[in-house]
Amino acid sequence: MMLHIVILAAILTGAQCFQLNMTQFYEMPPLYDLDDYDRCLQEFEGQSSTYCFVRAEVQPDVSVAAWRAIAEISQYDRHHFDHKQLYFGLCLRECEASLAGLDNSELEALQAGLLTENAKVNVYLDLFSMETTNRQRHQRLTNACLNWRLQRRGFGVQAKSVVEYCDQAGHQLEDDAWNLIFYGILGVLLVLACLGSLVDLHLKRGRHDKMLKERDHYKTPPKSTAQQVLLTFSVARNWYRLNQEPSGKIGRELRFLDCFKFFAMFMVIFAHTNWVIYESAISNPQDPERLLHTAAGTLLVSGSLITVTFFVISGLLLTINWLAVSRTIQSKEDTWSFGQYAQLFVKFNIFRYIRLTIPYAFVLLMSGVYFENAGGPLWRHIFEREQLACRRNWWTNLLYINNFVRTDERCLLQGWYLAADTHSFVLSLILLMLGHRFAKWSKQLYAGILALFVAVPAVLTYAMDYYPIFIPSPQTQKDSFIGDRQFTEFYTSSLMNFGCYFCGVLAALVYDQLALKQYKLRELKSFQLLWFTLIPVGILWLFSAHPIFQHYYVAPSAIWGALYAGLQRNIWGFGLGIFIVGMASKVGWIFRKFACLPIFRILGRLTYGAFIVHLLVARIVLATVREPIYFGTGMMFAFIFFTMTMSYLCSFLLAIFLELPVSSFLKLMR
Repeated sequence: MMLHIVILAAILTGAQCFQLNMTQFYEMPPLYDLDDYDRCLQEFEGQSSTYCFVRAEVQPDVSVAAWRAIAEISQYDRHHFDHKQLYFGLCLRECEASLAGLDNSELEALQAGLLTENAKVNVYLDLFSMETTNRQRHQRLTNACLNWRLQRRGFGVQAKSVVEYCDQAGHQLEDDAWNLIFYGILGVLLVLACLGSLVDLHLKRGRHDKMLKERDHYKTPPKSTAQQVLLTFSVARNWYRLNQEPSGKIGRELRFLDCFKFFAMFMVIFAHTNWVIYESAISNPQDPERLLHTAAGTLLVSGSLITVTFFVISGLLLTINWLAVSRTIQSKEDTWSFGQYAQLFVKFNIFRYIRLTIPYAFVLLMSGVYFENAGGPLWRHIFEREQLACRRNWWTNLLYINNFVRTDERCLLQGWYLAADTHSFVLSLILLMLGHRFAKWSKQLYAGILALFVAVPAVLTYAMDYYPIFIPSPQTQKDSFIGDRQFTEFYTSSLMNFGCYFCGVLAALVYDQLALKQYKLRELKSFQLLWFTLIPVGILWLFSAHPIFQHYYVAPSAIWGALYAGLQRNIWGFGLGIFIVGMASKVGWIFRKFACLPIFRILGRLTYGAFIVHLLVARIVLATVREPIYFGTGMMFAFIFFTMTMSYLCSFLLAIFLELPVSSFLKLMR
């Protein structure tokens, strides 16, 4: 333990430090310059007022101090924003008034040109294709206006620009087919919930055995199939299902997983809320930039390992379900035909697809619903962009190919995980069936697969020249990961994550064998020592990327970088697998007792809903900013906890009215 701490201290001390020159920093123009949105559109009633959101890119000019500062500071692209990318919210009435005193030659001198060569900006322009007329109409005025402001404030630089969108006073949105479909489905769900609840109440009051407890009523299904289907929508019955204790020995031993899922979800919401904050307007970008140069910055970057937790748990649960089903069939038949394997494969995938996709599709539908701009200048940039992407590319999400198809126009960006998890589910199920069919060779098969998918990330990193770790840089997050090869090909790829998923499969197989042999792992002191050692080792492993991330001037060795890329996620997944097996074997003392608290039973079951809805909540919250916000610890956690609370509240409603009814209906079909 002490050796690890000494090594960590040496690494952190050895990594090069960076001091941001604040005098130079303030020579640059601010990233955001937003006019008063409400005043622009409301001050002159009955008159046409227009407010345009404009993207600008500062043009190189080494003779100007502002450009030299931009070039110097922006070169540290892993830690800093790209300060030549500027964002303007312009009230055209104010622009016209400020330029009214200039003659034609002065106005022409302010024209720096149309911004056309920025591929990331072009993605936004393509999504907002309905704004083509506004771009053509207001291009020259907005470009002259923002360059006049840059000159007047003494920055001495000029910028090319393009209008992303414009808002006009008095503009009204009309409901279209997408909106009407959403309202119709929402209405049907409410009607079914009311009918199911009323029927449930009628059956409860009409029961003859008054000695039955209330929970016994919810455990007992009615005899009529129609009533059984209708009662899947009963609010009271779904609340009972949400809160019921796990059944069976395995359910009780693994109930701590609900705690794991909840805290992993908290870390996901923490990271994603910060990403949406970066995507919005920040008044003090220097503070998050400086933070990323510290050990805390390394911890934030390495926090992407938290996603591995979900892959491991998913692989574990798949394998446990497979073992239960296969043993049930094995007790009836000694040998299986190919048709039986195929039938089980199709059944597993169909039931999983329906269970996950129906709530997912509802959130996708909700994400594309148009409603009035409730936010301000950034509402369309942050929120409507997502709406447009969902309306255009919803099918990629429902086919679970959104982690490699149309990746620059993602709808519900977090859906990449569901795509990678689906691919891993299918492949793991095939491997489990092969291991079952060729039982004598199963150990060699599983060992070979694990070794292969530890090697695959390393080989791909070396061959494709990926950076050894995924770095969500400030500008990458501000651009919503558009055009980021490292995110699309390295971080979200199914191939790069399958090793972690398979660690969960192996953990379940080990847990199963321990249970069959009734091996008391908790009585083995050496394993207890190993289990408790995993906690500090896991924390230290989060800092293992520090020398790579904080080494600014020299690129890491291609071979060593590839080796680290192959090990970083897979070692975390393997260690987590050991950790889960130990806790399932009742190792962990107070940690296990805490993880098994009843409150996590509900929170853990709401995690899936919170996962698919939390970015929608974060976007709604942060798209309402009307001026740059101060990025501080208090503000950050205020947004995080609000997003967390609202996400779980939305997940609760989604579970009661849709997710649990679907799950109950699937049980009736089995």
